[in-house]
Amino acid sequence: MATRKVAIGFSMPGGDMAVPQELERYVRDALAAGMPRPQVEATLLGAGWGQAQVRAALAGYADIAGPVPVPRPRRQLSAREAFEYLLLFATLYLSAWHLGSLLFDLVDHVLPDPADPAYRLRRLGPSMRWSISALVVAFPLFAWLARRIGGDVAREPVRRLSPVRRWLTYLTLFIAASVLVGDLVALVYNVLGGEASLRFVLKVAVVGVIAGAVFGYYLSDLRRDETGGDGRGLGRGLVVAAAVAAVAAVACAIAVIGTPPAQRQARLDERRVDDLRQLQAAIADHARREGRLPASLEPLADATGRHLNLVDPLGRTPYVYAPGEGGRYRLCAEFATDTRGEAWPGGRADEGWRHPAGRHCFERVLPAEAARAPAVD
Repeated sequence: MATRKVAIGFSMPGGDMAVPQELERYVRDALAAGMPRPQVEATLLGAGWGQAQVRAALAGYADIAGPVPVPRPRRQLSAREAFEYLLLFATLYLSAWHLGSLLFDLVDHVLPDPADPAYRLRRLGPSMRWSISALVVAFPLFAWLARRIGGDVAREPVRRLSPVRRWLTYLTLFIAASVLVGDLVALVYNVLGGEASLRFVLKVAVVGVIAGAVFGYYLSDLRRDETGGDGRGLGRGLVVAAAVAAVAAVACAIAVIGTPPAQRQARLDERRVDDLRQLQAAIADHARREGRLPASLEPLADATGRHLNLVDPLGRTPYVYAPGEGGRYRLCAEFATDTRGEAWPGGRADEGWRHPAGRHCFERVLPAEAARAPAVD
């Protein structure tokens, strides 16, 4: 039996794509039967297959003479690739979640709801810090991995066949689609209930833009597997747009909560206010027992059994206590920040403990029951 020479394999312009199994089987059988490559290509194009798909299928076999087509080697998925794809999508989810959370907090800061209690508003600062921290760590890692994996896929198009990549892509599409559907349902529900306030519409828009961008990109990525083409330009554009949005959101959040040194000074001032609050409680306890204000702060700790700090957290400046007449007294401390104009109601300092930067004294009066307590001999 004569040996047929099968000449196949060309460079494939649209080869960065997954080849359907039925197309691959037909190409293999046609080449094994001795059908010339141009005829195989023309037949498939006439049947409706795309040119990029046909060329990718033909290029899957080596240009080697033999009785049967010789497939080109296909790179198998490695543990490293699985790790990279899992880390890529994990950082994508983390970045998308915290970008949305940070934008939500900024909306709440700009358009506070009068019905929100003070404790919810006080959580804006820590919530923003968590989101900033997550974005600073996760987003650069996501961008680096996306570029690295994109370059690897461009050099080795067979990586598009990675089952981990395709499963995670479809999972991401499902999550993004679910979020978009839920977002639209919430919008319609609130519109029908007459509660479509500006802050709600802005939050709906945030969710819609983030989920829509993720859904649109990965849907187009799957379509490129079928039609071929280079989608790296679109991917780079979306990553750049996401980076601009993340940097802008982080910058706005830092402007709201303050820089790290300012945050440290604010926490020290919180400690000072808490120390003064404890001193006030100890003074009231003393007055209930003794029927009068204490002469100084030093004996209060032993007399009341409380742990009291008589100097500020840095240990340099003592707190000042000045008793007066009629149950009135002063508590003074040196502060580093001004809390009189808090960025949101009920911020770091409670009402009654707001203060300017520098030395400030709080005027206090004994509670009525403490002021009426009889003196103890």
